[in-house]
Amino acid sequence: MHRQNSKSITEQNSEWLERRAWHSSGAGVLIAEDSEADIFFLLRAFAASKVKNPVHVIRTGAEAIQYLAGEGKYAARDKYPVPNIVLLDLKMPSVDGLEVLRWKQTRPELQKILWVALSNFDGIRTINQAYASGASTFLAKPLDGKDVQHLIEGFNDYWQLQYESEKFVKSERSSVRL
Repeated sequence: MHRQNSKSITEQNSEWLERRAWHSSGAGVLIAEDSEADIFFLLRAFAASKVKNPVHVIRTGAEAIQYLAGEGKYAARDKYPVPNIVLLDLKMPSVDGLEVLRWKQTRPELQKILWVALSNFDGIRTINQAYASGASTFLAKPLDGKDVQHLIEGFNDYWQLQYESEKFVKSERSSVRL
């Protein structure tokens, strides 16, 4: 007989994050999303992909800026490190995701982050706005399990390519003689 889980999605999300926090290592992921159902779905996709990196969840654009700037309750960078990946809902309360993307353009230390814009697909205009504001890629909601899984599995390839290109640029610079 299937036992019904009496915990809310918010409680389940919080428990998942707490369980993962003690054994996390490496660069982290920041999920900036106000929908508990989407957070639940994303966390489960990370778990299915066996991601060991820390995953932090925030629920407003203003909180995303505070986290990324390392201000207020997010000042302790050992507890709230600058992420390597941000999954950013474009339609959040207070400050929306497009405003967060435009803000990050003024922060050179945030330019190497992989910025994944998430939004309901309401036309090519939304996608163009996301890319013009600095998104690295775009995923349409409702999120498809396979698309999210492929994206998460592709993070490793993305960082490997970036590492290899940086290594190549450094070797080219060192071989140039004046």
